[in-house]
Formats: sequence, structure tokens, C-alpha cells
Amino acid sequence: MEYSKINYFEKADTPKHREFIISQNNCILCGTVLELKHIADRDSDEVKEEAFCTHCDVKTRAKTHILN
Repeated sequence: MEYSKINYFEKADTPKHREFIISQNNCILCGTVLELKHIADRDSDEVKEEAFCTHCDVKTRAKTHILN
């Protein structure tokens, strides 16, 4: 499986760190770089983040972040 270039700005010093970054940024099934969608809800002061693969059409994670 060939992974696309990681679009990440922190230096990955160890193989474990690089493996974690790949798992967060690439589809576990096909290796495609994940697309992120963010939806802001000003009424509840939250941002909903969804990561999905455009190739497999799979949603890989969904998180809700609280705005300060």
C-alpha cells in the first residue's frame, strides 16, 4: 500500500510518530489522504469535524470540539 504525501507540518522523529500521523491522515483501507469537513454551530459553540475517504466513501471519524 503506497501512502500519499502527509500534509502535516510537525517533524515526525520516530517511526511510531509517523505511523500515528499516517493513521490519522490516510484511509486505513486504501491509503488515500482523508478529506476533512468542519461544521460550526455558533449557537452551541461547537465545531463538528468529520474525516472521510473520497475513494472508499467511508467516514473514518467524527469529533465535536468546544469553542472557547
